[in-house]
Amino acid sequence: MITSGKIAALTAALTAAASCLAAPVMAFSIAATNNTETLRNQLLGGKTTGLSDFSISVTGNSAAFGTFSNDPFGLQSGIVLSTGRVTNIPGRNTKDNDKINGTDLSTDFGIEGEAGDLTQLNLSFFADSTAEKLFFEYVFASEEFPEFGASEFNDDFELLLNGNNLARLSDGKTVTINNLVPNPENRSTDHSDYINNPVATGIAANIIKMDGFTKALGFEGMLKQNQTNVLSIRVKDVGDGKLDSAVFIKGGSLGTAPVEAVPEPMTAGGLMLGGAMLAAAKKRRDRR
Repeated sequence: MITSGKIAALTAALTAAASCLAAPVMAFSIAATNNTETLRNQLLGGKTTGLSDFSISVTGNSAAFGTFSNDPFGLQSGIVLSTGRVTNIPGRNTKDNDKINGTDLSTDFGIEGEAGDLTQLNLSFFADSTAEKLFFEYVFASEEFPEFGASEFNDDFELLLNGNNLARLSDGKTVTINNLVPNPENRSTDHSDYINNPVATGIAANIIKMDGFTKALGFEGMLKQNQTNVLSIRVKDVGDGKLDSAVFIKGGSLGTAPVEAVPEPMTAGGLMLGGAMLAAAKKRRDRR
């Protein structure tokens, strides 16, 4: 039964979504930078009570780091690390399983055919006795999806807090291509955290060239109090160096307080369906 309260909530959600669709659309954009001060300022927000002495270092080609805005995931802005050129990620997805405009780091930077392109950011900081946990939100995206699920081309990334990988899906599994798409021949086995983005028909096919990505996922890890902690964000090609993957970290979300959940992307079709449901509910209520 749809109550008046549920109708009001649905109305508010649809009104907000409709206003977003009606408003001028800002283009998804990425600016390449490995400037550590810029990356640090993007990561940290106003919820870093108990943390101090921040220091960032990066490993990998400068073209593999950047900042983004107006993304299709709902993160709004933040930093991105990729195994390819980050500036070539935005745009229409016109070909499945393609290198991002042929710009994989393993070929463009003189290491042709080498697997294991690695891009890494290390953030060290001191946590006092009041800081118990570290939080932030992120999205993992890849050109390996979905065809290379259940294969050796198992691109992944790690979020290492003091050496422990805490990049986890909602069921506790590690974030990898194989765990998100365990059987590309049986798409009913896709993980609930996975969003497919096929050419032309994908939810963000006109915005991003990646063939798939996760929902916004939350990171949570226990800190070592009264000592220095190290967070390592790593993304790498596994099995080959041909197709690229990337991780997007929500700007200002890294801190010692939980982050407000990012809503799942809503398509225009979903908006229309929600509107139809709302109209039907109101019609039933009016008949009483």
